[in-house]
Amino acid sequence: MRRITAVLTFLGIVILAANLMFAQGPPAGQGAAPGGGGAGRGGGQGRGGGAAGGAPAIKPVPNKPGLYMVTGLGGNTTVRVTSDGLVVVDTKNLGEANYNQLMDQIKTVSQAPVKYAVVTHVHQDHAGNTDSFIKAGAKVVAHENLKKNLETYTSAQGKPGTPNELYAKDYAIKLGGVEVQVHHYAAGHTSGDSIVYFPDLKVVAMGDEFASNGGNCDYAQGGSILEWAKSIGEVLKLDIDTVIPGHGNDPMTKADLQAFKTRLDSISKNAIDLVKKGTPKDQLIAAIGAADATANVGGLLMNNQARIDAFYDEVVKAAK
Repeated sequence: MRRITAVLTFLGIVILAANLMFAQGPPAGQGAAPGGGGAGRGGGQGRGGGAAGGAPAIKPVPNKPGLYMVTGLGGNTTVRVTSDGLVVVDTKNLGEANYNQLMDQIKTVSQAPVKYAVVTHVHQDHAGNTDSFIKAGAKVVAHENLKKNLETYTSAQGKPGTPNELYAKDYAIKLGGVEVQVHHYAAGHTSGDSIVYFPDLKVVAMGDEFASNGGNCDYAQGGSILEWAKSIGEVLKLDIDTVIPGHGNDPMTKADLQAFKTRLDSISKNAIDLVKKGTPKDQLIAAIGAADATANVGGLLMNNQARIDAFYDEVVKAAK
């Protein structure tokens, strides 16, 4: 009887301790579960979704040997392991602690140095640690318009550094017998978007040209809804079956990307038709939604008046 009483007492203490630990939450320095928004809300910042704020976590991309995806701490990072070093796509939220946490995750799959880091666009949740990668000896590749975007870009977290390897249209990385292609097709999320293609794996990393939450168009940084569909159309011509979104916990498919292009095509066509019919600016967003309930053009523009104005001006020019 005494033994049973002692066991029950011990179990009670264990349960009480567990409850106290649960109530206290995670240890200091650890984030909440992945989810929530990205870097900013203003005209010069983008907004991500899914896995933006939580602690970083690396995982293999299914059926794609040597390819990994790191969620958390900003936009998604893609890591390609080769026999001669690593290629990294996007660098997380600005800050030494964020950079260190990202590198700690990468080192769990490879101790090789990062030889190339590609930055898909100017927003600090993707480009934030450009300087840290440069200081570590990497070539940081970006489209030349990203350098122009940096001249006016602001964010509460600070401004990313300038990449040390700029390209105009296409850039090829050959490392350890692996080819990685970097392309700029047209303005979309910003005017300096890069997409990163891994031809041997049939994978493309999109940055915020494609995000699981639907994305947004940053007109202040040269974005364009009308040009965006053209860029996605070029990506769809590539031999791909897997898409790494700029935000979101998991890889997506070519069919998902096609569905997004269909949405952009619908918005563009309806917007131009409506403006030609004389629809005023203050009625355009609602009219597009009435023509296509799936459009959610207000979401793409973050219901930001400056972006709505810029979109309307773009459509008026296209309608002439």
